[in-house]
Amino acid sequence: MLTEKGTAMSDRRLSDGVLRLALALVFVAFGYVKFFPFEADGVEPLISAHPLLSWLLPAFGKAGASAFLGVMEISAGVLLLLGFRSALASFFGGVLAMITFFITVTLFFVMPGVFEESAGGFPAISGMGGFLLKDTVLFAAGLLFANQAWPKVSEQFLASGDERMAKAST
Repeated sequence: MLTEKGTAMSDRRLSDGVLRLALALVFVAFGYVKFFPFEADGVEPLISAHPLLSWLLPAFGKAGASAFLGVMEISAGVLLLLGFRSALASFFGGVLAMITFFITVTLFFVMPGVFEESAGGFPAISGMGGFLLKDTVLFAAGLLFANQAWPKVSEQFLASGDERMAKAST
């Protein structure tokens, strides 16, 4: 029979696993559609409005810029899935998720039409504003996975560094 602590740990592992799967699914699904013209057309205004992304359009064109983002999103999803077995993959998947969602959340401040003018503007958000604002929750999920994995990742790197130093001193 499980103890109170065992039950809480089991519940935590289940909820973390469901969250990991959901976040990976979001990344893979959104990344996959970035390879289609309809999505490239849809993300073009977002890319051109963002100071950190606008270089993608002249560098790769509309389809290439969309595909670049797709590769990043699918990579994050795969790393998060690998994170079930690897702290390093979980850490980098979480960091990539945080970077991705930081960029999309900052679109909230640079994208026109985020606030609904017919409702008086700020603080009333439009559909676009809601689409961007929900990424704050997804950013937090990425932070959770990076934060959970960091102790194991840092321990592995410190241990491997200690081993290298010990070999070098002999």
